[in-house]
Amino acid sequence: MFFIKEYKAKRIKEPDNFINRDRILKSNNPNLLFLLRKRFGWMKNYIDKKKIVIELGSGNGCLKKIINKKNIILTDIVKYPWINKKVDMLKLDLGKKFINKVDVFIINHSLHHCSNPTLSLYKMSKYLKKGGYILINEPEASFILKLMQILLDDESWSLKVNIFNKKKNIFKPKSPWESNTAIAHLLFKDHKKFENYFPQYKIKKNKLSEFLIFLNSGGVNSPFFHIKLNYLFLKIIDIIDNILIYFLPSLFALNRSIILKKN
Repeated sequence: MFFIKEYKAKRIKEPDNFINRDRILKSNNPNLLFLLRKRFGWMKNYIDKKKIVIELGSGNGCLKKIINKKNIILTDIVKYPWINKKVDMLKLDLGKKFINKVDVFIINHSLHHCSNPTLSLYKMSKYLKKGGYILINEPEASFILKLMQILLDDESWSLKVNIFNKKKNIFKPKSPWESNTAIAHLLFKDHKKFENYFPQYKIKKNKLSEFLIFLNSGGVNSPFFHIKLNYLFLKIIDIIDNILIYFLPSLFALNRSIILKKN
C-alpha cells in the first residue's frame, strides 16, 4: 500500500445519518465517546456564544451536541431535520450577510468528499473575517487507512491528482459520497507550498493522531467489534498511539487536525 498511488472504491454508498446520529447521541460506549471528545474537544477554544460558527458537511450533526456549543450553524448538502442550512461545500453560497462575517468554519471528515477542495478553501476566505479560523479534521492517507479502505471498499484515494488547481476537479462528483481520502495529506503535508498557494491563510496547527483509539472505538459511521475499556486504559492507548505516530506517521496515523488562520 505504500506504493499504490490510487484506489477506486466500488461500494460507495450514502451513510445512514439518522441511525448514526441516534447511535452516537445515545451511546454508552466509553471508547467511542473518548474518541469523539478527543477529535472535537480542542475546537471549544475557538468557539464562544458571540461568534458566527459554521460547520460544513455536518452529516449526522453530532458535533454541536458533543462539544455543547449551541451557536454552531450546521450545514450539509442534504437537508436533514437537524441541519440549519442546506449548503454545497463546493458552490459555497452562504449569501451576502455572511461575507467577511464568519468567525470560524469547521470541517469534520467532509473535505475529502469535495471534488475541488482548493476552490472550496478559496471561497471560504470570502466569508471568513480577518483573523478568523478554519478548523479541520480529515482522514490521513497512511498505510493502515489505505488497507482499511481496500478491505471495506467504500472510499477512494489518489495521490496522483494536482491538488493545487482550483480550475479542475480532482474527481468526478457522481454523488456527494465520492471521495479522495488523500486530500488532507496532499494539501497540508508541505506548509510552505500550501501558504504560497494560499497567502490568505497561515497554518497554525497540523497534527496527526488516531490509530488504536479509532480501531477500538466501535465505529463512527457504522458499528464494528470493539472491547470496552475504562478511561485509564483509553488514556494509555492514546499515549501508545502518539508514540507510534511520532515515529511512523505514514504507517499508523488515521486522522489529521489542521487550524488555518486568515491573515
